[in-house]
Amino acid sequence: MLKAFDQVLDWITAVVMVVMLSMTCVIFFITTITVFTRYVLNFVPSWSEEVPRYLLVWITYLGAGLAVNYKEHISLDFFFNLMPVRARQIGAMILNVLIAIVGLIMVVYGIGLVNHFGDDLMESIPVKNFWLLLAMPVSGVLMLLYIIQQMWKQFLGLGEKQEPSSSDMVPI
Repeated sequence: MLKAFDQVLDWITAVVMVVMLSMTCVIFFITTITVFTRYVLNFVPSWSEEVPRYLLVWITYLGAGLAVNYKEHISLDFFFNLMPVRARQIGAMILNVLIAIVGLIMVVYGIGLVNHFGDDLMESIPVKNFWLLLAMPVSGVLMLLYIIQQMWKQFLGLGEKQEPSSSDMVPI
């Protein structure tokens, strides 16, 4: 069951990375076209600032979810490495619970924002805010899925006394 869950999360991770890369390319393309139209044609499309900003919001939220998966959030490895192995394992579980709480808050409040403000239109394009506000709960769900995976693996390996590798350091 854990292997199937890992495979699903690997697939989700790959899709999120492709989406983030695509959004980054779109931001680059829009910005390049906007610079050209501004300085050569003396014209600036009204949506050329808003669309890249919203894409950047999505990239940031999706990146926060992926950072949980890759354990790339800010961490205090120096202090963590001073702890005994068992304390590291328990500390990792506690920190993952705290990250899960943050993910759950993002899901709950993100859904509340989507429900409350999702029908409003964006400033310069005829698209509902639903699509922008959806980034928060999606990121929260990603965080929760990755934390569930990590905690499941930590729980299964709690009795082991081996030293965790430096890549298994816990974000704080």
